[in-house]
Amino acid sequence: MQSVSIDAGVLAAPTAASNRDAIYAYVDTLLDWRRLLDEPWISVYLSEKASGLLVEEGLYPLREALKALFKSNGIVEFDVNTVAQVAERLLMQTPSFETYFRIRDVLADPLETDPELLSLTVGQHMATDLGRCVVLLAILRQHCRRAGQNHSLIVRNCPQSGRILIRAVIHEIEHERDDIEGVPNAPEVFNGEVLICSDFRGLLLNIDEAAAWRSASDKIGKEVAVRLAVYKSRLARELDPEWDQVPCLRFGMNFVDVADHVCQASPDSLVPKLLRSMVETAEKLNLPAVHALRENQSGGAPQRERRSDGAKACRRDIDKEYHLHYWHCPDGIVELASMGPHNDFSIPE
Repeated sequence: MQSVSIDAGVLAAPTAASNRDAIYAYVDTLLDWRRLLDEPWISVYLSEKASGLLVEEGLYPLREALKALFKSNGIVEFDVNTVAQVAERLLMQTPSFETYFRIRDVLADPLETDPELLSLTVGQHMATDLGRCVVLLAILRQHCRRAGQNHSLIVRNCPQSGRILIRAVIHEIEHERDDIEGVPNAPEVFNGEVLICSDFRGLLLNIDEAAAWRSASDKIGKEVAVRLAVYKSRLARELDPEWDQVPCLRFGMNFVDVADHVCQASPDSLVPKLLRSMVETAEKLNLPAVHALRENQSGGAPQRERRSDGAKACRRDIDKEYHLHYWHCPDGIVELASMGPHNDFSIPE
């Protein structure tokens, strides 16, 4: 399961002095993050202090501030209630990352980030809490990698998506985990990093699709890894993809179990190769690597067809040792059947 934490500053309405562009950017960002609440493959968290800090800084509730902003800037495209409800839903329905990850608090001073981060949020108290969250997530990422490796922090107007470097003197850590290894002793200089982004595209780019495939414990997680690989391929080809329009290949009954068994017994480099071959299959790329699976080994033998629906059997090179076997179905869907060694020409129906 992938996960993100959202800094409370993302939910704070723009100031009264903000221009139309800043207001549009705020609304677009909120509506962009709304989709996370409906995605089954990702969990969303906030700091346990988020609600209190927003109220303390006079940034919540949102409705009156948004009404004034929309009216003074002549914005009629967005409904105040719709926008406010997104922030309210995030605050009410998302648990705190401290509770979920069982890492409660840290005293770290001084703290430096590269690029500079703490000025991007709203108010001194919220900046202090953002610094606390950054250090906690960096410790989790470095010392409990299974929990925090692919976790991203969403920050308003962050300078760039990717990694932000952390340097802090740790004086005290409060946690309830028994799987943190090599946690810093106090006082100790800690150097770490956190994945950071400000938009949905940046979040997707932060996720390592090969790591997502390896860590996925169910079919949904595997499908997300493939969709991520297709999405990034489209970005690399400058196709400006939309996540909701990225196709996912259909998995045959035993495909995931077979693929996991082969990949676990092979070097780590096989998973990226497998994902690349699935991307090429979905996007109809590198067609010279595709071959028909025939009824027998004769070159003129007819292509094998599935008895139940007439789907046609194909195989694609993954590397010199392994191949991907799949069915081209009459409805246009590609159904992945198996992966196996070069001399295996079988395909499950």
